[in-house]
Amino acid sequence: MKKLLFLIAFIALSISCFAQKAASFTVEVTTDSILMGNNFKVTFSVKNGQGVNFELPEFADFYVVGGPNQSSSYTMVNGDVTQEMSYSFYLEPKEIGNYYIEPAGIEIDGEYYETQPMEVIVVPNPDGIKQQPERRGGGADFFRGFDFDFPTSPTPPEPPAKKKKKRKTYRL
Repeated sequence: MKKLLFLIAFIALSISCFAQKAASFTVEVTTDSILMGNNFKVTFSVKNGQGVNFELPEFADFYVVGGPNQSSSYTMVNGDVTQEMSYSFYLEPKEIGNYYIEPAGIEIDGEYYETQPMEVIVVPNPDGIKQQPERRGGGADFFRGFDFDFPTSPTPPEPPAKKKKKRKTYRL
């Protein structure tokens, strides 16, 4: 009886260890409202699966000013494996109004996934304000919260003059 319970526990444990997390396909925008004349970033992400046949949505109401940019990551912490692959684009709206980023599609492990449509509101920009798309993580943003006191002069300060040591001379 003990051997049977041990065998059942071992099988259940091995199945849970090899079970893969469910795959997902999502869309994310840096902002859902933007001033006219600025751009924003839209990212399509595949998590826990190998995506093939990526179908890009039509960006009919936007100019593509950057992209496609592709990135991937693979993380393993204490046996927990997570992998992510993303495609990102920088878009600039053509006109003021409410627009939708149409769904994108991808095939993951034989199944077809599609993102939800995303609404983007474009408002007038009479003052010509320029916005920068937000960044997630990255080396450039690492120091953003710190206050460093760097010298303002472009030239380094001169080193202090060295004192000459007097030597005693002896005659022979």
